[in-house]
Amino acid sequence: MNEFEWLRQMRELNQPVAPRSDLWSRIDAALDDNASHEASAPARRAQTRHVRMWAMAASVAAVVVLACGIVWHMRAVPQGATQVASTAAPTAAARWKPSDPRLAGAALELDAARMELQQAMQQAPDSPALQRLLQRTHAQQDSLRELEKQAG
Repeated sequence: MNEFEWLRQMRELNQPVAPRSDLWSRIDAALDDNASHEASAPARRAQTRHVRMWAMAASVAAVVVLACGIVWHMRAVPQGATQVASTAAPTAAARWKPSDPRLAGAALELDAARMELQQAMQQAPDSPALQRLLQRTHAQQDSLRELEKQAG
């Protein structure tokens, strides 16, 4: 196919084409349907406004319940306060410093982590996650002491 044939075919495409079906009847029907829906629009707007009011009231109530729950949780007496007081007290064994320099760095890091956890426990004494972390830190310090004993 050369360029002249291609141009001829392009010109043939520029001819008007009649639609397979009458489009105006569908357009008129769609406009009539839209007009009947617009007649019931004020009732739908009122219903939508009513639903929005209830949704807004429900969301405000949920926020109030959430805020009350948070305040109630913060004012609750911590059940593990006696346990926290016993674990938060610094002991002489917690300030242990090994003679091996490789273990001394780890002991320093664990001691710093223990002190940070104790400060966090003062802010949230009933936090089970903080209690577990503090217990895990004590266990790691104990295992470090065992390593020093084994190393001699």
